[in-house]
Amino acid sequence: MPIRLSLSLGVLVSFIVLSHSASASDVPHRDTVPAIDAPVETLRFDLYQGFVIVVHGSAGPLKNLNFFLDTGTNQSTFDSAIASKLNLRDQKASEVALLGGRERALDAVLPMLRFGAVEQSDLEITIADLSFFRKDLPVRIDAIVGLDVLGQRPFVIDYSTRTIRFGPSPPLAITVPLRRDGGLAVFDAEIDHRPVRLAFDTGAGTLVLFNTDATPRQVPDTASGRKNPASFENKQVELRSVRVGTEEFRQEPARLARNPQPSQFEFDGLMSPAALGISRVSVNLAGGILQFSR
Repeated sequence: MPIRLSLSLGVLVSFIVLSHSASASDVPHRDTVPAIDAPVETLRFDLYQGFVIVVHGSAGPLKNLNFFLDTGTNQSTFDSAIASKLNLRDQKASEVALLGGRERALDAVLPMLRFGAVEQSDLEITIADLSFFRKDLPVRIDAIVGLDVLGQRPFVIDYSTRTIRFGPSPPLAITVPLRRDGGLAVFDAEIDHRPVRLAFDTGAGTLVLFNTDATPRQVPDTASGRKNPASFENKQVELRSVRVGTEEFRQEPARLARNPQPSQFEFDGLMSPAALGISRVSVNLAGGILQFSR
């Protein structure tokens, strides 16, 4: 039975509830960062909770769908209600690997996916119930578009102008090597002066660390009264230092998650660019390069 990775399905609701990010209307533009020129393949997006990137697109004959762009998912996932309207055939049983365990799902082939200049035919997708988004977002999420689509070409996310550009990127301040691991984009970093491997995850609203023997100092969890929809530890920790390339972020909050199967995720945590206050980030999987500027 095929197994897919989706970090957001396991933890996203918690991070939407627990994150202290502003809503889309409250996120300020950083005028100190020059805007990227607007070529044909630049697409505007809506930003919710400070990190949820949503674009409008189509799937087969269905138009005006809302796609959540998430590099923490290695195979794009469609809501079961949308899949039913598309009448997708030859659905096969599969599993989605989450931080809290594994969930049963279905795989199918989508004839056509399109948003902006991005177009993909005969795309293998996962089908799951995405209705949980409605509790915390003012917009319906019809699909999570993962790295299987986003990683086909280099792309640049500009949070300050709320645009995503597909194509070559202008040089940014910080450059680190990037590699594909288990279908996700992974890079080396340091947390509290210890080497770690982090997955680049635009779908996370905070930094996430998997529980190890060397756990950072825990701080009081002010949201402990909320029900966590995923069965994993949801403890807040404080990181003295997060170093990515030559850039250091100090006194950063993070969440501690338990990886129930050490072989399930072969990295040490998730890096949320929005949580670190990164304004612009460039991903080139084929070239093995991650770049960003604050």
